[in-house]
Amino acid sequence: MLPVALMLAASIPSAPVPKVTVELVKNGSFEEGPDLPHGWTALDKDSTKITGWTVTRGQIDLLTDKHWQAGEGKRSLDLHGSPGIGGVKQTLATKKGKTYTVTFLMASNPGGHPTEKSLWVAAAGEKKKFTFDSKDKSLTDMGWEKMGWEFTATDDETELEIYSAEDADPFAGPALDNVSVREKK
Repeated sequence: MLPVALMLAASIPSAPVPKVTVELVKNGSFEEGPDLPHGWTALDKDSTKITGWTVTRGQIDLLTDKHWQAGEGKRSLDLHGSPGIGGVKQTLATKKGKTYTVTFLMASNPGGHPTEKSLWVAAAGEKKKFTFDSKDKSLTDMGWEKMGWEFTATDDETELEIYSAEDADPFAGPALDNVSVREKK
């Protein structure tokens, strides 16, 4: 005769297994990278000092929560360097024809003007512009907002690039944190 616990377990219907998607972005919160004893550093175009990422277009700043409130973890990016107007990119393993969801946290450097800042997210020949207004925000209350977008892969590798859409104030740009890409289920 089977033990009572085993009989009960056998009679309970199993719940459906949720579909789990794999995170494609490495180091989406920019936590892995150079030491930042002063709370920030400027990184020039083509720098690969942030693990998994390459700086594009121009200079950016990598900052810690010693400088301003991060959206996730302790680090985030200002897509305008000291000075410079740049972005970051990463090559992702994708499947041609599959749809992917990009999410990220956006704010903007509250010390610059104008207060409204924009960035572009680009992948697979498509791009979308996102905007954030830092009016009434501060270094300790950045007001991070979650943004999202979808793209369809055109190849088995897709370059994701996120870059500033601004051309004013080369010292204070859109802020970026917690980048994620997952296959849409």
